[in-house]
Amino acid sequence: MKRLIAFAAIACVGLLTACGGGDTGSSEQAGSGSAPATVAKDDAVADKVPDKFNDGVNVAVYSDWAPEEYVENGEFKGWSVELAKIWSQKMGTDFKLNASGFDSIVPGMENGRYDMAVASLGVTDERIKTLDFVPMQKEGTSFAWAKTKPDNKVTKVEEACGKSVAVLTGAWEYDYLTKNMKKLCATSPMDIQQFKDQPSAELAVTSGRVDLVAAGSGKLGYAAQQSGSLDVGDFIVNAVYNGVGVPKGSELGPVLRDAMQSAIDDGSYEKLRRSYGASEAGDLKKAVLLTEDQPNG
Repeated sequence: MKRLIAFAAIACVGLLTACGGGDTGSSEQAGSGSAPATVAKDDAVADKVPDKFNDGVNVAVYSDWAPEEYVENGEFKGWSVELAKIWSQKMGTDFKLNASGFDSIVPGMENGRYDMAVASLGVTDERIKTLDFVPMQKEGTSFAWAKTKPDNKVTKVEEACGKSVAVLTGAWEYDYLTKNMKKLCATSPMDIQQFKDQPSAELAVTSGRVDLVAAGSGKLGYAAQQSGSLDVGDFIVNAVYNGVGVPKGSELGPVLRDAMQSAIDDGSYEKLRRSYGASEAGDLKKAVLLTEDQPNG
């Protein structure tokens, strides 16, 4: 008999880089959402779980990326952690969570230490050479402004031209905006200002020192929900899949995809994301398994 889910919190190790494109260093950790505590096992999914996972699935979790996944007071939290819990229950098997620095996750899967990673992994050309992916959402860059500064509102990326924009040092947003500045803003470039952590970038905006903050759409949606001092644009730039990674060719991949589809079908996926303030624009309507041979699912 496959055991029901058992989550064991293990102490955090050093955290270095963020999941999608840059490190947050964020201490922004509010309470968890209102996801259902349990869901029914899906026999059609559970029957496909390979025997090698009867004793459980070893899961690496990146531990400082709210609202997707983080550790607070020794407890794993976040909507992607809760979604993994839903998958586990549908599969009827344990997910054993292990806190990990981001730079240790891919090597850990390559050497067999981990069977999967809950780390909001962006699906990039480089990563898909060694990993398969079961996306949890589509996410890209969003822009936010202070509620007290409605004139800073932008409805498309070009409207940020001529404005000051806070970004996380080394983040994907910095690379994207600087590399595309001439194309986006021919005569009135953005004033890109880098900050050492995400809360500092957001504070620069809410305090009026910077016009806009650019970051991952899920991250900014969560920040706006928690702080009440930011408004977020309803557009996403360069949306890409991100979610769970497994070793290339793993038998676990198709089962996780089917568990994801079951969560979509019964509504638990949508309910979970809304409870954390995740944007409907990033919701998936169909579960997919992305591989190097089939990068679009």
